[in-house]
Amino acid sequence: MIKRVLLGIDAPLSPATRYALRTVSDWCEQASIILLHVIPTPNITSPALGMYVGHIQPTVFTLEQRSEAEVVLHAARVELQHRGVSPEQIETIIRSGTPADELARAAKEIAADFIVIGSRGNATSQKLRRLFMGSISRRVLALAPCPVMIIVPPEVQAMKHTSDLVRWYEQAITRYLQEHEGDLTVFTPAEVAQLFAPPNKREPGRKERAAAILALEQLARNGVLCRHDVKGELRYVND
Repeated sequence: MIKRVLLGIDAPLSPATRYALRTVSDWCEQASIILLHVIPTPNITSPALGMYVGHIQPTVFTLEQRSEAEVVLHAARVELQHRGVSPEQIETIIRSGTPADELARAAKEIAADFIVIGSRGNATSQKLRRLFMGSISRRVLALAPCPVMIIVPPEVQAMKHTSDLVRWYEQAITRYLQEHEGDLTVFTPAEVAQLFAPPNKREPGRKERAAAILALEQLARNGVLCRHDVKGELRYVND
């Protein structure tokens, strides 16, 4: 019986991690879910006075990093609760260091039955990153004291036209509203572009922001959302 699941949370909350949250909530009925965010500390890549190559530079994370960690963990907690996980089942941990090392260390300390991490898949940028820096998931597999589940979101077909991207955002917003039925939700185009970005897009650009606006406008025309102009900022509300 699975009692404790350790789930790695990145910042900002990537589509891969959101998919992992959704997956975990579907099969962790009574298990405790520990959400861990690691504030990364830099590795020394060349010798420095009194240090060896590869040592972690001793740093204290900033208030901004701490705040970002708290925000992303709160968002992950809310996502789990919206999907039926009780607040008593959820714990959060903030650490600093190397993400893979800290995941493995935390799993040992809390006697986790499983480690769960989201993977961004095999996009070209990710293949290059793994080539030069190594894979976090591969290192977790090597260090973990328990089984590791690597969750990869469904592969997204290439979006050759703007209409494909608009349709992606429209479907994502609609699905979110169905999953959070009864909640008052306020969307801004920038939040939608980031929150529902396709899994192969780490940081949405102008194309994604424009598609998010078009999708919100379409849902407003269909009566799903109401559009409000608040001091020059467009906001879309499901009420």
